[in-house]
Amino acid sequence: MPSYKAVIIRNAAKKDFGGAERIAVFMARELEKYDFETIILSRSHKLLDFAQQKGVKHIKSWWWSRQDWSSWRALLSPIYILWQIMLFLYYLVLFIYLRPSVISLQSKDDFIAGTFAARALGIKVFWIDHGDLKAIWMNHEVWYKNPVGKLVYLASHAIRTIVVASKNERRLIASNIPNGSVLKKFRLIYNGTFDNYRQSKKTIDFISTGRLVTDKGIGELIEAFAKIVEKYPSATLAIIGDGPEREKFKKQSVSIPGITFYGHQTEPLKFLEKSKIFVLPTHHEAFGIAVVEACMEELTVIATNVGGIPEIIDDGKSGILVPVRNSNALYKAMDRLYRNTRLQHSLGKNARQKFLATFNLDEIIKKDYVPLFKDPS
Repeated sequence: MPSYKAVIIRNAAKKDFGGAERIAVFMARELEKYDFETIILSRSHKLLDFAQQKGVKHIKSWWWSRQDWSSWRALLSPIYILWQIMLFLYYLVLFIYLRPSVISLQSKDDFIAGTFAARALGIKVFWIDHGDLKAIWMNHEVWYKNPVGKLVYLASHAIRTIVVASKNERRLIASNIPNGSVLKKFRLIYNGTFDNYRQSKKTIDFISTGRLVTDKGIGELIEAFAKIVEKYPSATLAIIGDGPEREKFKKQSVSIPGITFYGHQTEPLKFLEKSKIFVLPTHHEAFGIAVVEACMEELTVIATNVGGIPEIIDDGKSGILVPVRNSNALYKAMDRLYRNTRLQHSLGKNARQKFLATFNLDEIIKKDYVPLFKDPS
């Protein structure tokens, strides 16, 4: 019989399933090695299916897909407050039934209702931010703006620890909350992935994983690859993921040979291990778990110099960083690596060493999260 019971709550839009969602499941599974019974609560079908696949206990919980309460929608804040009251009562009953010893909240609505329900029952609770708080707290001190941010800020005073995934995220959050008492609650714990490295035959030249939206830089990637395939007709690009703009990008690439869209994959590592060069031309990124996964697989990485990515990739040593929204710079980096296998191998080996030293999830959970879950104070 486990000595501890942990509840992890992570919600996301239907189209979203990435590193933050997979990490919630990996964390739940790994904690069971340390005398925990773990349960995932989510409304995300993709996350729940992944939890089922990994043998993690899970419950389909409440979540409202409407997340945008900015602009004129702020006038509807009484409706949002009513929703939070309902969610608070739901979690109150559920927590009484589950009787967890600790709760980890990892999404916006749950930061509010989940925190107050847990505190009402005297249950230890902490937050893990996956890049949301910098936006959630924007303009929250302006009296007529951001009512949701105000509620999340109020809830932050009821907890002791907020985990952030990068130094850059902490800096961006701090710019919106000058209150020192809240900033003292922040603790940096890098995201990571398990070491599943396998030697495989490399049949894919370039690969990119993530949501198919403009902000992930998919358009620039297709533009850059069009130049690559003109120069190297046998080059290949695998695009892993799904999103609301998938058809737009497929239309953009219809006349470009070598590009394959593989859609949503719960196990993207099966594609990464067959690839040579990983490309992430994102416009912004809280951390970049996909980059960590590429480093684990000893891939050469090309990524934009934004967000937490420079904390993973040392430019010129373990990968190449390029300016954001610059398809020409992206092309030059892709061209340079495509024709230089020696540089590919050198950067890939250095990237894997950085992974082993800093981003191995086994060690992160053992050294950072197990003590936090057992005593988040």
